[in-house]
Amino acid sequence: MAKKVYGKATKTGWILTSVGVIGTVAGFNLGGSTGNDGFFALMALGLVLVVSGLATVGVYAAMERGVSRALKDSAPLLRFTIAAKDYAAYAVAQAEEIRSTNKMSLVIALIFCGLMAVGGPFLVKENGIIYTFTGIGLALFLVFVSWLATKYRVNQLKNADKEVVLTSRSAYIGGQFHMWKLPLSFLSEARYFGAGEYEGSPLAVIRITYNAFTGTIVTPYTILIPVPAGMEEKAKAAVEALQSSVKPQEHGKKHT
Repeated sequence: MAKKVYGKATKTGWILTSVGVIGTVAGFNLGGSTGNDGFFALMALGLVLVVSGLATVGVYAAMERGVSRALKDSAPLLRFTIAAKDYAAYAVAQAEEIRSTNKMSLVIALIFCGLMAVGGPFLVKENGIIYTFTGIGLALFLVFVSWLATKYRVNQLKNADKEVVLTSRSAYIGGQFHMWKLPLSFLSEARYFGAGEYEGSPLAVIRITYNAFTGTIVTPYTILIPVPAGMEEKAKAAVEALQSSVKPQEHGKKHT
């Protein structure tokens, strides 16, 4: 089954890279020709966008390949389809996880923008105010991107197919692919909860937490997988298999 999950994300990465290249070249040329150090703020912003854009392209291209491998895997740890009534509850819980994770990433990015906006005028005597406007502009841009990305992911989650595929390297659920076998990424938790043990869920739940590089920072993500009745033993075995890959310092959190 062929799925193109991250085509839009990859295109966005290339757009960010292109805008970054333009900003870097423009800032360098204008700064050099006018002698105005303020234009180097534009160059710095351009470089940030280039790095973020290329990282986005690289990460999502790798994840796209991972989706293909996971869906073609003849022996995944788990594979099933969630019933519509069970999926609705899962979608609500996972949407909250998405909002929480994106909010945390945005706050960290806004701190950087604040430092640029406040510190720029003190570090650059000539036209340092440009750094202030650059920081504010970047902050507004990041707020918009975060809102758009969150809205897109939540809508994708609500309208996705109900298929679940769990392998030792990744998980496909809710139309979204999660992969912890990437550079700067690692699995930090794999835990099984019996029916009624996870926030009153009538089904057993697998909770997986992993950390992944998201362009500029490493961000933790949590996946909740509702386990259909009758598959509890297979789910426990899948969690045990995953725990061998959990980063050592997180071992104290494991539970089966």
